[in-house]
Amino acid sequence: MSRCVAVRWMLVLLFLLPSVARAGRWEDSRPLRLVQAPVVESTPRLLPDPVPVAPPVHPLWQRLLVEGGAGVGTGLAGALVGLGTYMLGSGVRLLEPGEGPTVLPFMLVGAAIGFPLGVWWGGELMAGDGSLLATLGGAAVGGLGAVGLWALSERSRPPLSGVLTGVAIPLPVVGAFLGYELSSGIRKRAKGLQLRPALVLSSRHQALVLAGCF
Repeated sequence: MSRCVAVRWMLVLLFLLPSVARAGRWEDSRPLRLVQAPVVESTPRLLPDPVPVAPPVHPLWQRLLVEGGAGVGTGLAGALVGLGTYMLGSGVRLLEPGEGPTVLPFMLVGAAIGFPLGVWWGGELMAGDGSLLATLGGAAVGGLGAVGLWALSERSRPPLSGVLTGVAIPLPVVGAFLGYELSSGIRKRAKGLQLRPALVLSSRHQALVLAGCF
């Protein structure tokens, strides 16, 4: 019973991380401009707006550092969830010792899911706008490439086999980073032009404009 409760709590904490990251990310919440005409003049004028807060722009190395740290932490949490799942299965005799798979595949699957998830919410904390699906997809593509290079290294001779193995190991990590950063850049460029309605009050009340953010 205690194992089951522990696994449930680890799963809850693992899947609550994206919600926490989404809650902490920066949102563009600047108020609409209010345009009002003076009593004497007929030409409308802009009332002074509050000072807008620009979105934080972090250097690439800072984003990668935070994303990598979040990925490692969430990957370790996922590995612990895999370990708990294995222990729970062994406790209820779903996996008989010596007959079922070892604990290593469970931990690897948990880490493989947890790392890109951590890269995603780490990027959200750094005011990124990447896609979770693209991050998971990048890690999956990198993992497939790593498996292919690993199999190719088994058939190769040194030193080529060592080079292929060294290139294959970081491919899932690089894929997760590329998936998030590329999708974040595409989304930000797509949001480069933003139009907002602004109300203009003239002497005849006949004006309406759109305020743009380029």
